[in-house]
Order: sequence, then structure tokens, then C-alpha cells
Amino acid sequence: MHTFNNVLIAYDGSEGSKRAVRIGISMKKKLNTNITLLHVLEERMTGAPIQTRQPEGFAAGGYGLEGLNMYAPNAKHRVPNEQHLQGSNYDPAENSVTKMQELLAQEHVDAPVEIVIGDAAKSICHFAETNNNDLIIIGSRGLGGLKKLILGSVSDKVTNSANCPVLVAK
Repeated sequence: MHTFNNVLIAYDGSEGSKRAVRIGISMKKKLNTNITLLHVLEERMTGAPIQTRQPEGFAAGGYGLEGLNMYAPNAKHRVPNEQHLQGSNYDPAENSVTKMQELLAQEHVDAPVEIVIGDAAKSICHFAETNNNDLIIIGSRGLGGLKKLILGSVSDKVTNSANCPVLVAK
């Protein structure tokens, strides 16, 4: 039977990632496994959304691009939400670390908490490979329909790209 000694737990604040943390904590307690929690802050585009117009060649009935926000790197104004975050005292990295540390403290578990910036799936896989993790535990977000078709999910991408086994917590 394969034992896991060095487990990486991906955390994004979702319910699925909280379940992943609980599974990792259980493994640590029962099997004396080393765990590391990782939160990936997504890189943001610096462009602002601009309104597009429906091209002449597209038929009506919901298939056009009318109202679609496109991001232009040369736009003069920033995204309103980005300005709001920059002007506030809210630090997503600090908030994420606090939440992860609270989860660990509730269970009386000591484990490193890491934060990196980049594409979530790529960063998780790279971190696991670089740090010789032999298992990744990640939550399932439950994207459905068109959103999953277009974007895919981080858990799907990690499952298909990681060099070690991946446990998806649902």
C-alpha cells in the first residue's frame, strides 16, 4: 500500500477547499503525514473592460457578442472593482492566510501556509513538483455548464497535469 508523506492542500476559501483541508488534517493526525497549505492568488489583467458592439455577421438570438466585456490592455481607466480593492484595507492574501491558520488552529495542527501568485492550476502543479509532494488534495468547485466548458476547472486541470496523485474533495 502506498503511503503519502508530503501532502499539498490547495486552498481557495471555497467549501470544497475547506473539505480538502479537513481531509489533509485527518491524514496528518492519523498517518503522521506532513501537510502544506497553498493558496494561489490569480494574476489580474491590468486592462479595463470596454463595451463591444455586435458584429454585422452574427445572427440575433443570443449568439452575438453584444454586451460582452472585453479587456483591453491600453484602456485608460481601471476596472471599478480593482480600484475598490486597492482603495480598501482588504488584503486577499492576508485574509486567506488567516482563514487557513484558523482551520489549522481549530484542529491543533501546525503546518506551513504558502501563498503564490499565478495561474492556479499551473502554480499548484509546479509547487507540488518543486517541493516533492506525493499527493495533492484540492476541492471541487462544481463549475457547470458553459462556464466549465469554456474555463475548465482548476481541479480538472490539476488532475490532468500533476505528476503525483490528486484527491478531489467534494
